[in-house]
Amino acid sequence: MIAFIKKNLLKRTLKKHFCSRTKTILPLAKTNTLGIICQIADENSYKEIHKLFSELQSNNRNVWLMGYIDKKEIPYYCLPQLSADYFSKKNLNWYGKPQFIQLNDFLNKDFDILIDFSQNSLPPLQYILSVSKAKLLVGGNAHFQDLYDIYIGDGTSWEPHQFLKIIDNYLLKLTGNATK
Repeated sequence: MIAFIKKNLLKRTLKKHFCSRTKTILPLAKTNTLGIICQIADENSYKEIHKLFSELQSNNRNVWLMGYIDKKEIPYYCLPQLSADYFSKKNLNWYGKPQFIQLNDFLNKDFDILIDFSQNSLPPLQYILSVSKAKLLVGGNAHFQDLYDIYIGDGTSWEPHQFLKIIDNYLLKLTGNATK
C-alpha cells in the first residue's frame, strides 16, 4: 500500500514539474554540452562509464555525469569531480524524488543532448528525464521509452562505448551528415 502511495506521489510530482523543451537534433561531434545519466551497479560499471566520460571531456566539450547508485551509501570508488556527481537512496525523499544541490544545477543546465545509459526502471532517473531542460533526450531503456526524444533499443543491452557509437550513427543519419 505504501509503495502504491509513493509511486502515485512521484507521478504527481513529475506531472507538476514537467518541463516543455525546444527539441534540436545535433550530431555528437557538434555538441557543446552533453549530459549523461546512468546507474552505477558496481565498480566495473563505474570504470566503464567513467572512461567514456573522460573520453568525451577530452574532445573539448562540456560533459556532466550524474550517476545513481541504488544503495543507501555511495561506494568508495565513486569519486565526485567538478562535473561528475553521484547520488544514492540517501539523497531521495520518502517517495523517491532526488533532492540535493548538484542535481538542481544539473537539471537547470540546458544540455544539447542528455544521454541515459540506464537499463532498469529507477524512479530517480525517471524524474531527471522528466524535468530536464535538455534539447534532446536519448536512451535505450525500454522503461523510459515515452520520455525520450530518440529511443534506441531492441531489447539488448549494450556496453556504454558501443551504445554511444550507435547514438552517434543515428544522430548523423537524422541530421543528414552520415556517410554511406
